[in-house]
Amino acid sequence: MEQILIGLCLAAIGVLLCFFGLRLWFILLPVAAGVIGFYIGARFIQELFGTGFLSTAASWLAGIVLGFGFAFMSWFLWYAGVVILAGAFGAILASGLLHALFEQPWGWALLVVTVIGAVVCGALAIVLHLPSSIVVVAAAFVGAALVVAGVMTMLGTVTIGELANGVAIAVVDEVKYQGSSWLWVLGWLALALVGALFQFQSIAQARLPEARWVRAQTI
Repeated sequence: MEQILIGLCLAAIGVLLCFFGLRLWFILLPVAAGVIGFYIGARFIQELFGTGFLSTAASWLAGIVLGFGFAFMSWFLWYAGVVILAGAFGAILASGLLHALFEQPWGWALLVVTVIGAVVCGALAIVLHLPSSIVVVAAAFVGAALVVAGVMTMLGTVTIGELANGVAIAVVDEVKYQGSSWLWVLGWLALALVGALFQFQSIAQARLPEARWVRAQTI
């Protein structure tokens, strides 16, 4: 039941993020940031005490505290949510590619590459100053990853323990090394593309929290 519940939550948040990440920014960015913070907190406790992912009350507590912290920061400092989301996009992309190239890129190698991916994409979000475009691309890609990982979790293909390494690694591992169909990865990419196109088509209906409420602009 716990696995189904977690998978359902991931998939539901993923669908909303993938297709409505920009239009519902005021809800979804704090939610997405909260999920990211929850994962980081829970994973930190796992690494610190050598316990299983979400197997102790401490890991849940750390995840909840950090999740709320990220969510509040994204709510009151909107651009912080953009940077966090862009960083999550970079982390997912970097960790997924690393695992696609190497069978077991664990330890410091995985940590360093994931952090580099997050920092690079977070920095680009600040330098480029294209908040709406960044939200659309990052939300579509991250949301699609959550949907695929959530569905695979509900089906029992991906376990909660595998989610500890991140949704990208969980999906890539099942496809490349555990015999699952490559359709999962193709579905991930296709869903991300459809979500991004849908968001770009409806970008005129979105509003971003600038100094004044203004129509969203991509440039």
